[in-house]
Amino acid sequence: MKRLLIILLVLLSVNASAQRKKSRAKKRAKHTVRHRASVREEEPEPEPVREFQYVSMGADKRIVLTDPPEGQEKPFVMINDTVYNGRLQDLNVDNILDVSVIKRKGARIMYGPKAAAGAIIIKTKQHLPANLSDKVSALTKPGPQQKPFMFNEEVTYGKVEDLDQSKILSIDTLIQPKFAGSKDNDTTVNVTTKIYGKKLYQWKFGTLSKAYKSYIRSRRGKDDGVQYLLSDGTTLTGGNEDDLIKLLQVYHADPKSATFTGAKGTRKNRTPATLTIELNQPAN
Repeated sequence: MKRLLIILLVLLSVNASAQRKKSRAKKRAKHTVRHRASVREEEPEPEPVREFQYVSMGADKRIVLTDPPEGQEKPFVMINDTVYNGRLQDLNVDNILDVSVIKRKGARIMYGPKAAAGAIIIKTKQHLPANLSDKVSALTKPGPQQKPFMFNEEVTYGKVEDLDQSKILSIDTLIQPKFAGSKDNDTTVNVTTKIYGKKLYQWKFGTLSKAYKSYIRSRRGKDDGVQYLLSDGTTLTGGNEDDLIKLLQVYHADPKSATFTGAKGTRKNRTPATLTIELNQPAN
């Protein structure tokens, strides 16, 4: 009996010590979780990057132009197709007819690094300089104004010469453009950038092959190394700038169908992904 009692006492003591250890471990875990939560709450959330608002509307419904603070980059400003390097606040808003603000990304594509802070395109009444005083009534006849042109299928004001030439894929001439102010048998310039041209043919091929569309999405628009096999026997390679204009021509040729085959094999013996394209008419 004594031995049994001793054994029971030993088991009870062991069990009690084990429960104490478990309760201590739970308390430590709770303390750690609370500490981590408090640290997370104390960490400040990063503020979203907001572009400076150069153009706004005042309480009297008049345009308000604001210059960026000193030390910050200034936007690229064009007034009546002429580059303006002065202060925005010096302009007379009563003579302004229309203001277009182009955000940083689009401005860099259109005008290059000089428009890293965005671009502002201003049109004034009767082709007058925007900083002209209202008291001045007579002016010499204005020179010829630059016509609007198409930039990535959108009407744009300015000069084609001011665009970043290294990013342009093609410049074509359109007859009878569809925008306000165009006349019968009128012509305008159509500019397509390399990035936009790639998006055009990828979108078209994606409508013909869901597998190709999924592949391009998984690679975030990169088609480097993809072999485009045309029905006329031509082979074009994605990511090759020499073939980029030809792929855009395939887009304009309105292909009939496309069949996609994914890459196969190991890295050493890898067969590239291919898209076989059936043309309705030969691409020029």
